[in-house]
Amino acid sequence: MTFDYRVLTPETDEAFNDTVGRTFRYAEGYWETFRRRIGPENVRTVSCNGRVVGGLGIYRPGQWFGGRELPCAGVAAVGISPENRGGGVAEFLMRSLLEELHAEGTPVATLFASTQRLYRKVGFEHAGSRYGYSLPMTAIGVRDEELPVTEVSLESSKPFEAIAMKRALATNGNLQRTPGLWERLLQHADGHQAGYVIGDYENPEGYLINRYDVDHEGTGHLHIRDMAALTPAAGRRLWSFLAVHRSTIPWVHWYGPAVDPLLCLTAECKSEQTEVLRWMTRIVDVPQAFSSRGYPADVSGELHLDVHDDVLPANHGRFVLAVAEGRGTVVPGGRGDLRADVRGLAPLFSGFLPPQTLRAIGCLDGDAATLQLASRLLAGPEPWMPEIF
Repeated sequence: MTFDYRVLTPETDEAFNDTVGRTFRYAEGYWETFRRRIGPENVRTVSCNGRVVGGLGIYRPGQWFGGRELPCAGVAAVGISPENRGGGVAEFLMRSLLEELHAEGTPVATLFASTQRLYRKVGFEHAGSRYGYSLPMTAIGVRDEELPVTEVSLESSKPFEAIAMKRALATNGNLQRTPGLWERLLQHADGHQAGYVIGDYENPEGYLINRYDVDHEGTGHLHIRDMAALTPAAGRRLWSFLAVHRSTIPWVHWYGPAVDPLLCLTAECKSEQTEVLRWMTRIVDVPQAFSSRGYPADVSGELHLDVHDDVLPANHGRFVLAVAEGRGTVVPGGRGDLRADVRGLAPLFSGFLPPQTLRAIGCLDGDAATLQLASRLLAGPEPWMPEIF
């Protein structure tokens, strides 16, 4: 069989919609919304003997690591028609995408996987998480009205952008959202959604985007689409604002990191974890990725890498990462002290797992001194993101 990888065209639009729509069971009309948000120029199709049998979409956000924003390919809606699965089409599609991304200089690609086997085969690995939480309103127990809470229109992301970026600077893995990703967050299909900023309207210290719904038993639920608090006062005010809903809504639900610091502010830590998702990252360009992320300002050293990559030959070989004053440079060569398949680089790069753990599970290898150096250079906050795409 002959496969062909191409940018979406008006002639292939309907066939792609039909193929991927059957895969994900899109609601009627959703494809038009998805295409507009992601941009038709960012949709790829794969054809077999001239017929479209699958495709994917590419969001173009930034992704934050070590206090610096990297260009990222957010891979979404990877779908193959049922009758063509298992024949290598999906692997061809992903390999073609990675070759394209490498050629254009995109350093990392990130996705939420429906099946890990395919993506591991082409070099993706776990690199961060998204945890779902539920908390009884009665467990909040915070009353603090020092800061004002102001409702804002959800027609624009501007009230939230600066706060989201400051949060991203202080963690790993958060996205620098595109306009399409902001719209996806702010505009919910049922319309019962509201947004608020906490603190001074011109210089807020936090925000909250929530949605109300009622389950089949008539119980009300408050779903937080995203929330952020940059100061202790903003954190207390956020919980205090949520607690006022307790007379009519018994539960609040949100997404956060595995260890959510906001739960340190509630009277009781009686939350339930309702969902655990891990996102996967692929280091598309090893030198570009490691020279673009940030590093601890007080740590310096040289990490000698020996990378195995059977998909992207330019990544295969030895590199030296030199870190000083929070910046990294990468040049070819070196001793190859840290030996890793490109898959094993993703959780190392993001800080999801320490190098000692990665060695224990077979993702990389090196002596104790090399692993300790890698641990110091790539230390940082837990990688996570609040949304799925």
